Amino acid sequence: MRFVLLLFWCLLATVSIHPAAAQDVIVSPLKGSPLRASLLDTARPPFEREIGAPVEFVVHTLNVMDGWAFGSVRPQRPGGAPIDWQRTKFAEDVAQGMFETDISFFLLRNAGDGWQLAEIAIGPTDVAWDWWRQQHDLPYELFGHTAGDFGDPPASTRPSSGN
Repeated sequence: MRFVLLLFWCLLATVSIHPAAAQDVIVSPLKGSPLRASLLDTARPPFEREIGAPVEFVVHTLNVMDGWAFGSVRPQRPGGAPIDWQRTKFAEDVAQGMFETDISFFLLRNAGDGWQLAEIAIGPTDVAWDWWRQQHDLPYELFGHTAGDFGDPPASTRPSSGN
């Protein structure tokens, strides 16, 4: 009888805790997985429209959580050839040092009918995803960071005013 009660309590705890915890789990799809392919295939067309086709990605970060996916990628030509940014609409930005050729971001949302592009930033020179995080009320962890990465330093390390 004790075994049955213990089993009942374990099952109750699992049912009570598991759904909420599952929503907060971050998944980083492995190379070759169907989820990773689906995410990158969804992100690719907007990049190709902006940069010029064809494009493939070197993935720095790819995280999925609670119907959202964030990617930090370096676009390149198939087979690893670099993009000639001088032949794109970004040429002037590159020449002026206002464009990062090695980093781009995308944010996808799955509202139940498949992944859709929510945001894109090609060659940003700032932390473009932080605005997305705020707009969509998403956790830092989806973007591979924690709130502490961007917080104020502890009071003990702040300079005093001298007054």
